[in-house]
Amino acid sequence: MLSLLHHPNLVNLIGYCADGDQRLLVYEFMPLGSLEDHLHDLPPDREPLDWNTRMKIAAGAAKGLEYLHDKANPPVIYRDLKSSNILLDEGYHPKLSNFGLAKLGPVGDKTHVSTRVMGTYGYCAPEYAMTGQLTLKSDVYSFGVVFLELITGRKAIDNARTHGEHNLVAWMTFSCSQRLTFPP
Repeated sequence: MLSLLHHPNLVNLIGYCADGDQRLLVYEFMPLGSLEDHLHDLPPDREPLDWNTRMKIAAGAAKGLEYLHDKANPPVIYRDLKSSNILLDEGYHPKLSNFGLAKLGPVGDKTHVSTRVMGTYGYCAPEYAMTGQLTLKSDVYSFGVVFLELITGRKAIDNARTHGEHNLVAWMTFSCSQRLTFPP
């Protein structure tokens, strides 16, 4: 599937090798590693990403996802969007990688694809996890989690934090509900 998809924000498949039961995919080299490497557990000598770089990465990842959902025919549901699957080149230009869980999306008047639930805990949309009904919106939820990671610098799931702060989305939802006040 990846060999048919071409976009500046998708990692390029350069080639493959199939020898007996051995399979090898060759992708372009992404020298800055993953977004996860730049957000979490930074070594003391590395500066955190600045705000402009974070927003550049978010915009590029969104463009890659938009291509998969709106330009690819049929649409592709990525199904495993997370910070470790967003790779960065020399200029912090983001590219989506690791399409191993991707599924061809619904076509025609269908709204979803029914499938076994796959993905990474903390990034998986709750409605998909509960029903197995995969939609393009499932990826949008995952993008929202990555965006929260970019904004807060926190992991999607962090068991080193106190009990109420393990899950980034739950923590953010609770924190925002406590701070919002509405006029009577």
